Amino acid sequence: MMNRESRDFHTYLRGIILIGFMLLLIGLITTGKLNYYVAPKMHIFVYFAIGILGILGVMQFFRRSDEQHDDACGCGVDHTPKGRPLKHFFIYMIFVIPLLTGFMIPEKAMDSSVAENRGIRYGTGLYAKPAQKTDEGKVTTTQNIDVEAYLDDPEGYIQEMEKSVKEENPVETYDVTAYYKKFGKEQLAKEKVKVTSDHYLDTMTVLDIYLDKFKGKEIETTGFVYREDGMSENQAVIARFSMNCCSADAVVYGTIIEGDEVSKLKEDEWYTVTGTIDETELNKVRLPLVQVDSLEKIKPLKDPYVYPSPESLGAY
Repeated sequence: MMNRESRDFHTYLRGIILIGFMLLLIGLITTGKLNYYVAPKMHIFVYFAIGILGILGVMQFFRRSDEQHDDACGCGVDHTPKGRPLKHFFIYMIFVIPLLTGFMIPEKAMDSSVAENRGIRYGTGLYAKPAQKTDEGKVTTTQNIDVEAYLDDPEGYIQEMEKSVKEENPVETYDVTAYYKKFGKEQLAKEKVKVTSDHYLDTMTVLDIYLDKFKGKEIETTGFVYREDGMSENQAVIARFSMNCCSADAVVYGTIIEGDEVSKLKEDEWYTVTGTIDETELNKVRLPLVQVDSLEKIKPLKDPYVYPSPESLGAY
């Protein structure tokens, strides 16, 4: 009798845990908060998980109902979980604690505190040092050549040059894809560059590659305010979190803004910034800069994250 009661207890508890995770995922979907944790392209796997969890949870209750009529399944094995109650308690807590946490803690988008821990990327990081562009659509670094040293030992000098490039500039060249060439021309043809959520990373990329051509153009971008140590009072970053798969791989991208009113901005507040594209240098890296013309405080976007566009991934 005790064996059956113990078995029934474990069966019920497992069913409740499985149904609980199913309800948690359904809640995230219905409230629109699933994007805080999973990129849209991965939602299909969440829907699949909901179905599996529901089936397995219901099966636990049917299994218990069957065992009320047949004390054993006929296999000659006692299926009552073995081990001390304390062991079972800790095993179940591995699942119960995350489940309760999911229901009790309010969902929240990542903010500047996460950006501070993970670091921020300006533009796309194509430049590891001041660079120049070639007509072939490549970004290459400049380096002074010591002619006398080269003539004395050509092979040794080239090896030293290659070693120096790897240490100082891990990004030696960047081949611009046909998509970015096309997208860059489209943005240059516009009167104002408007950075949208759909093509946020694409716009940051072409600004990085073709910065000289974009300088002087008007730009509008939206994001939350973030500041790094060492920035002047009239500088800040308008940032967005980029997610490829889930929140675990989220990366912070941002654009430095500069203006008289910037010092009044508070971290994590959301703004739409309009200004003129310029350039600056941070840690010897050439970066886009927005000279602010106007600032408009807004509510955080419903989906605060940005994602790689299908076109940039080749799905076009």
